[in-house]
Amino acid sequence: MKKSILIIAIGLISLVGNAQNFQKYETMKDVDAMIMTSKMFKLLAKVDISTDDPEAQQYINLIENLKEIRIFTTNQTAIQAQMASDVTAYLGKGSLEQLMRVNEGGRNIKFYSKPGRNENYVSELFMFMEGEKDGKPISVIMSITGDIDLTQLSKLASDLKVPGADELKNVNKKSKK
Repeated sequence: MKKSILIIAIGLISLVGNAQNFQKYETMKDVDAMIMTSKMFKLLAKVDISTDDPEAQQYINLIENLKEIRIFTTNQTAIQAQMASDVTAYLGKGSLEQLMRVNEGGRNIKFYSKPGRNENYVSELFMFMEGEKDGKPISVIMSITGDIDLTQLSKLASDLKVPGADELKNVNKKSKK
């Protein structure tokens, strides 16, 4: 019994540790943070959208199945280095697989995922971008959790104006290879 409690405690500590890796960025002065929770997605899904439009219905289905979106952006060098270190530690835990990486226009963008219910779905999509945007240094961490349909995700990311969103259009193509 003690062994079971110890194993559960270790598991919970690792889950809390993952959240804490990035939670500190929520209140940092030089970090832009956006966190959307499942409650927000449920509210969005209730917006009166014509269900006759198949694209609108797909969009509603996508957001109803999301748990959380976290996006952290900075252009401060010290925080960028800290973000890179935290991302390396998070990825070192081994629960994510690399989907693709893109080096273009002064930006290095890497996408990772946690497997979902089938090959078109993931339970987490994680992106880390380093480089320049409009001639300024930038680092972006994005984590989306839920039952995520990769075929619909690029539209949501574009609507949220997430840096690197254009590259998401290619993630689904790469994940099928």
